[in-house]
Amino acid sequence: MVVPAPGVKLDMACRCCGGRNVELVIDLGDQPHCNRLVRPDLAPGVEPHYPLRVGFCRDCTMVQIDHTIPKESMFTDYPYVSGTTKTLPAHFLETSKRIAAAYGVKAGDLVVDIGSNDGTWLKQWAFSGARVLGVEAAGNVAKLAQDAGVPTWNRFFNAACCADIRKEHGPAKVITAAGVFFHLEELHSVVEGIASLLDQDGVFVVQAIYLGGMVENTAFDQVYHEHLCYYTLKSLSALLAQHGLEVFEATLVDIHGGSIEAHVTRKGVRPVGDSVRAMQAQEIAKGFGEIETYRTFAANVLDLRKRLVALLEGYKAAGKSVWAYGAPAKGATLLNSFGIGPDLVQKAVEKNAMKVGLAIPGVRIPIEAEEGARPDAYLVLAWNFINEFLAKEKAYLAGGGELIVPIPKVKTYGKADA
Repeated sequence: MVVPAPGVKLDMACRCCGGRNVELVIDLGDQPHCNRLVRPDLAPGVEPHYPLRVGFCRDCTMVQIDHTIPKESMFTDYPYVSGTTKTLPAHFLETSKRIAAAYGVKAGDLVVDIGSNDGTWLKQWAFSGARVLGVEAAGNVAKLAQDAGVPTWNRFFNAACCADIRKEHGPAKVITAAGVFFHLEELHSVVEGIASLLDQDGVFVVQAIYLGGMVENTAFDQVYHEHLCYYTLKSLSALLAQHGLEVFEATLVDIHGGSIEAHVTRKGVRPVGDSVRAMQAQEIAKGFGEIETYRTFAANVLDLRKRLVALLEGYKAAGKSVWAYGAPAKGATLLNSFGIGPDLVQKAVEKNAMKVGLAIPGVRIPIEAEEGARPDAYLVLAWNFINEFLAKEKAYLAGGGELIVPIPKVKTYGKADA
């Protein structure tokens, strides 16, 4: 992991504006694809590694990585499913009810979800009577949705896909995208497709991990090869404007460690609300459009590594066991960037059966089922769900167990938190 000297440029065209003024912010080194879990007995170093470098576009302020692993390699078979926590279904139900009330979604209206995964969000629209359609590239999770009765197309969402949807189902009253808009290799084709698929007064609602929250929380683990872009309101607006779309409402929602929720429509169709102007002003005040902010962020990542590794080495010296609580994609970034392997974290435990029996790539920490014996402490890699985990693990904490949370700052929960 390297923080470069100021002025080092990446050899790339900006994913948003196409300019070539993208400055390197932090180099996390060559890393394996975080969601391509491996067999524990695979020979060391066999899995392919790719550059993981973060850059800031001085022209449009988009923060992005420079290396693209082809989408067909990353998303046609996928180990993540949305329905494994209680938090996400509840969040999606609340969001759906807000959208339906705000824009008059009624029975028969079409709601399309981009990257719909196992259909968790679309299931929450049942109250409305709306027609729903998911578009999911990963065949294995698309089948989960289809088997659950959620209409789902197994293909990549892009302009051609949108033309086919409109031809078969008509225009969309609402298009949604949660946890997927930063995945898009065909970024401009996707936005072009959204513009063409929306009904005249239709609304696109996107929830994406907010770059401002990443900076404030030192949440560098949100950087991995699937996440090509990291949005502020300013950079998101710059992208949308190229396709005749604009954000008319913008808020922050407390999901995935802090996400931006932007409501988007055709330019001029709806008045731009005060929420947009307030967020624009806040971003200027906090320097989210300035390279110096991201240089400070990179320095904070180095400090985080020092503190977390020292803590884990202390557990090891005391003869205490530490396991990872879950094996999310972000965990692979943290572990590989910081050089944390089985010597410090012996195993990871998971409730997602698709991950059990495999190992986190690179560091090769084995993944086992979440059952049986317990360690002295867990390293909570899915720190964005810590409140749910604290409620679930009250007995474990009361019995002397500990939960180590690495982000936004290294913190240990124990008996006092039971």
